[in-house]
Amino acid sequence: MQQVLFHIPFTSSFFPPDGVPLYGFGAMLFLVFVITAMLWGPKRFPAIGVPKEKVQDIAIVLFLTGIAGARLVYMWQYADQFPDRTAWGLAKSFVQIWNGGIVVYGSVMGGILGYIVFYRVVLRKFNISTARFADALAPLLAIGMAVGRIGCYLNGCCWGQVACPECQVMPLSPSLGEFPLLSAHARDQVVLPAGSKDRRPQIRGLQTSTGFTLKPRVGVGREGPLDPPADPRSVVLALEPGSAAAKSGLQPDDLILEVNGEPNKIVLVLSGTKDGVAAELERAKSAGGQPLGDADELYAYTARIAFDSPEQYRAAVALLRGNDQGVTLSAHDTLWELARDWPRGRKDLSLKVQRGSETALVVFTPKTVTFYPTQLYETISMLLITVLLVCFQPFRRHHGQVMVLLMLTYGLHRFLNEAIRIEPTYQYGLTLSQWISLGIIAAGILVELYLRATQPKLPAGLQPLETAA
Repeated sequence: MQQVLFHIPFTSSFFPPDGVPLYGFGAMLFLVFVITAMLWGPKRFPAIGVPKEKVQDIAIVLFLTGIAGARLVYMWQYADQFPDRTAWGLAKSFVQIWNGGIVVYGSVMGGILGYIVFYRVVLRKFNISTARFADALAPLLAIGMAVGRIGCYLNGCCWGQVACPECQVMPLSPSLGEFPLLSAHARDQVVLPAGSKDRRPQIRGLQTSTGFTLKPRVGVGREGPLDPPADPRSVVLALEPGSAAAKSGLQPDDLILEVNGEPNKIVLVLSGTKDGVAAELERAKSAGGQPLGDADELYAYTARIAFDSPEQYRAAVALLRGNDQGVTLSAHDTLWELARDWPRGRKDLSLKVQRGSETALVVFTPKTVTFYPTQLYETISMLLITVLLVCFQPFRRHHGQVMVLLMLTYGLHRFLNEAIRIEPTYQYGLTLSQWISLGIIAAGILVELYLRATQPKLPAGLQPLETAA
């Protein structure tokens, strides 16, 4: 997984901290456009009568409407991932295709709508046959999906099921099914506790977020006789056997002093009414705290403030306890904050720890459990299907048959590939994509029967598209 391929040099001053990132997912989408619209498309479409100057126009229309349809279907299928249902919230989520991803069948729907509009506005006057257009387009779609799935793999989305130890002897190396855990989209399904209300299989609890667990923190609320903890920063409780954390030399009872080269600050969370939190926040700032981000309101109005030292933190808690504003207090640290909202593209976790009277530095990359790399399986399948479509072209018996072959082969591949993916199931234990796959296969059969009845039979051994007049 390589969510960020590299950062553009000399841009860190206006895009801190590392500069403008070039995302692997976006790079693969751009490569798809180059291959289909600039290299291969201009060689196929003019052969069926599409003017050369219109090839890139239609490529742009199909590309944009396909991406839009793919994103809309994803947001509908995984609506639970988009809690902000306001128009602005949905609009922001729509353009953030790297957060979650897209659905291929949605791109097909969007592409069809784009073609219909473009045909009626532009292509109809050139008397372009839709069946011949489909034959020219089919291999381009296949190679586009092959390259696009590499983007999914780099992004860490569209993963397969967890591969049990007995079935990790796979066509591809098991290491190809492991992703950097903290930035992987799969993290929510293997780390967070079960109990969510979505329809995805509950496989949570397979691993920790970093490869180790922490000692429980003592509460700092106003009620009860407990004093605030002397130092609420993270202390290692236990390590997962065989994890990258265990191999790095991290040990139980290690106190986390620094995270990725920055101090592991103590973070105090204030929750309550807006006025109460605002008043207590000012008191906490007077004890040396630095507010983190903007206050927000979910279940209660909440603000966070960080402290450089345990002494500042204890002084702030004592001050806040003496002025009851109806605000509850809880504490964690920078490590907790960072693990909750990990920066895209970062893989390594660097920790400076205190071990007795000594300090030690450990650096490691937390990895997910092994998943089936279904993204790469689809890349291989679509490359093979691309070759099949090109080789089949001389043997087609009527226009449109190359596209029919793509519908049948991709529908079958996708139905089987979905069986080893983690997706919501609908009727009879099948996922939405499996139901669509069955629909695509059925549609392919019906289209073939229709074309046989309406299209003239072509001579055997037909080679280039332009000879199929």
